[in-house]
Amino acid sequence: MTTQHFDKFFKGLGISDAFSLINMIPLRMLDINPKQLSTQMVNFNPTELMEIDLKAYRADLIMELDHVILMFEFQSTPIYLDDKRRFNIYTAIKDRARFGDKPIYIIVFSTVEDTKVIDYKVNPVSSFKILVISLKDYNAGEIINNIEIKIKNNQKINQNELINLALSPLMTLDGTIAQHLEKTVQTLSKLKKSIKENSKFVFTLTWILVDKFIEDGETRQKLSNILSDNMRLMEEFGQSKYEAGEQKGEERGIKKGEKRGIVKARHEIAVNLLKEGLPLELISQVTDVSVERLERFSNNGK
Repeated sequence: MTTQHFDKFFKGLGISDAFSLINMIPLRMLDINPKQLSTQMVNFNPTELMEIDLKAYRADLIMELDHVILMFEFQSTPIYLDDKRRFNIYTAIKDRARFGDKPIYIIVFSTVEDTKVIDYKVNPVSSFKILVISLKDYNAGEIINNIEIKIKNNQKINQNELINLALSPLMTLDGTIAQHLEKTVQTLSKLKKSIKENSKFVFTLTWILVDKFIEDGETRQKLSNILSDNMRLMEEFGQSKYEAGEQKGEERGIKKGEKRGIVKARHEIAVNLLKEGLPLELISQVTDVSVERLERFSNNGK
């Protein structure tokens, strides 16, 4: 992962993005109080880990919440002893990075394993749990077909469907993961004209898989560029809405005061973006309206 791509893909992701993936984990497997998953922040791939870590010893995706750290792996092979040792290194890196007393969970999305919890004993007094989420029983063909139909009929595609699409190359399918990743990227690209149905996190998740499973450098770069272009379009969409609202605010400001008009216009644009289905964090970023106020707008149906 290059620094340029890292910044581009992970910037602006927020709590709702994190939980679109976390919600696929059965809470019973985490063996913690659900309140520990409540959070006011989420930090994707914390800088401390990125700076001291080699790629060979880096989890595919890391989420630091208020109370826990979740390290995600996406695998197409069974978990062997070498994997367990590698996961143990993850925990050691976390400790070195001084994340305090937050418990850490290794979560593996696998196409070949059953859903289970592996209790790996490092030594007689130390162990950690590996949570395996099986994807082999998902019907990838049905997931992809349903989305293709919705694209054709211009129907709304929800977040869960998009997350399943991103992970579909790791589900049971004929052909290689690389072949299906190319199909997934092309399918996501068809959504670029319906920005309100897209999720930046879905493109990010797909990019992680492309970066990991596409061995051919030219193909990997091509697919990464397609994903980058889609997210750039999302950002431009939000910016254009914001600029239109700012202009409207300036016009009203002539009569009621420029500052007051701009603030009101920003609120109006924020409400419109809420209707478009964009993530709260992205709306807040482009309109300068707080997430708390956006949540009130959403709850009040404004």
